[in-house]
Amino acid sequence: MMGSILQQRRWLLALMALCLVVLAASCTDLTAVRDWSKKSLEASQYNEIVTTYANTPERLKKYDPAGSYDNQIADRKKQAEALKQILSVVSDYMAALATLSADGTVDYSKDVDSLTTSIGKLNAGISQNTLGAVGSLVKDLLGAAAQAYQAKQVANIVEKANDPLQVILRTDLRQIVDRDFRRDLTIEKTWIDHYYDDLLHQGRPSAAAIEALNEWREERLEQNAKRVEAVDAYLKVLDAVANGHQKLYDNRNKLDAKTLIKDLYSLVEDLQKQITILVKS
Repeated sequence: MMGSILQQRRWLLALMALCLVVLAASCTDLTAVRDWSKKSLEASQYNEIVTTYANTPERLKKYDPAGSYDNQIADRKKQAEALKQILSVVSDYMAALATLSADGTVDYSKDVDSLTTSIGKLNAGISQNTLGAVGSLVKDLLGAAAQAYQAKQVANIVEKANDPLQVILRTDLRQIVDRDFRRDLTIEKTWIDHYYDDLLHQGRPSAAAIEALNEWREERLEQNAKRVEAVDAYLKVLDAVANGHQKLYDNRNKLDAKTLIKDLYSLVEDLQKQITILVKS
């Protein structure tokens, strides 16, 4: 009889311990994770900067009608399409993370092979490393949908997704924005100056014509400067999202830690600043 009572007590204690674990998990406040994910989603969805990059050769053609820009226009469109597809996967992941953090379930369906093949066929300078990372992130999303992750299991998807997400945000995508986007805008600025200098030195323009040309030049240069600001802002967006997710990964077993919450809300503020710059550019 005594042995039976002791056994029952052991089972009762084990059950109580399990209940405490479940209760502790269910009480984890993921508000900061959700807010950071939603702001990261908003930032990653802003792809107008990619469209601006794709349209640069067409703008240059206006300043240099004799130039050969048709091939560049075609190449830029392919690269822009590849970048937008990659960014759409990042957006999908952030949307899923925000949903999971709100104790919701994810309904996601994308064919991994079709997506990576589509990006690869564009021949847009995207490395196999990045394509592999995109495929891995999509598989993580499919896994989350299949297993119906809840908010208390956010740590699981964060752990799986961190490596591919860091590859996407810190390698090809960032390099293309920082190198190629910036290079095109530098070339555009040079052509703006060259174009208006030529106009000002043709014949003997009137004072009114000179003033008008200088105003047009100033307006074009201001637009160019805003585009450069947008490049700087978007790089900060990529870094903020990458840094924020790394912090989630590092604190995946304590997602309501005060230091993590403070860091995430600081990144939310920074992301909002960059979004404001992007919207105005």
